[in-house]
Amino acid sequence: MNSVFTQVTSLCLTLIFCSCLTPATSFAQKTGEKPLTEGDLLQIAVQNICPVMGAELGSMGTPIKVRIGSQDSYLCCASCVGKEVNATHWKTIQTNIAKAQVNCPIMGMPVDASMESTVVDGRQIFVCCPPCIKKIQADTATAIAKVNHENGRYIQQGLAKQNEALQIAAQKICPVSGQLLGSMGQPVKVQVGESETAFLCCNACTGKKIDAGFWQQAQKNLAAAQGVCPVMGQAVDASMEFAVVNGRKIFVCCPPCIDKISKSPTEFTLKLNQQVTENLAAAKK
Repeated sequence: MNSVFTQVTSLCLTLIFCSCLTPATSFAQKTGEKPLTEGDLLQIAVQNICPVMGAELGSMGTPIKVRIGSQDSYLCCASCVGKEVNATHWKTIQTNIAKAQVNCPIMGMPVDASMESTVVDGRQIFVCCPPCIKKIQADTATAIAKVNHENGRYIQQGLAKQNEALQIAAQKICPVSGQLLGSMGQPVKVQVGESETAFLCCNACTGKKIDAGFWQQAQKNLAAAQGVCPVMGQAVDASMEFAVVNGRKIFVCCPPCIDKISKSPTEFTLKLNQQVTENLAAAKK
């Protein structure tokens, strides 16, 4: 899963509401040129595919945020702007959203895409029964927070391989031998300290002492690939403080950002992945 996340003229949209939103000669309407937020990245991961092409989001550049009826959605590329939404792909997206939501935020009962839903601030939320819709509308912040929490847990389960691939590409070298990761086979994941993980070039380096110089260079590589603090957007380097999310180091511009990352680890992991992907691609040019 190497994809992570380059940004429609206004068109009319007709939507039919059944048990979930279904496109009927539906077109995407552009919402603007604002940068994608951490929340957008979370929804991109949940949606997974483009409603027009069916392509995996991020596989054709940074997804483009659009509005379909009252609901926010994301396209895989600029060529999909203004094109008709594919009913099959839209149905798959509804399934993805319900699956990542897991439970009704009011009653805690399991939900699926066959159930009724409501749209809050552009977000589709499935419910176990119609009365829950009124309760969600009465306290939208709490409902969205619960859905975000479930989305985060669901997405984290599928992020492991992507996180490791990006960490290997960013770290670049083995902290024991200094060899380029991948030059001696599949890198070996190890734990460093109480919570941090790193990658070695081969099994022969397992259990050996980490070289201080190579370790320092690996940290510089990680910081350079990250580029900026995912919270504040300020430039970072390896001398700065950091948060550790699922063993992965995230450099921050100031200590308060650590607290923010700890409260929304999935959103900021997705943001980090986007930054690392874009910076590594730019470095190859």
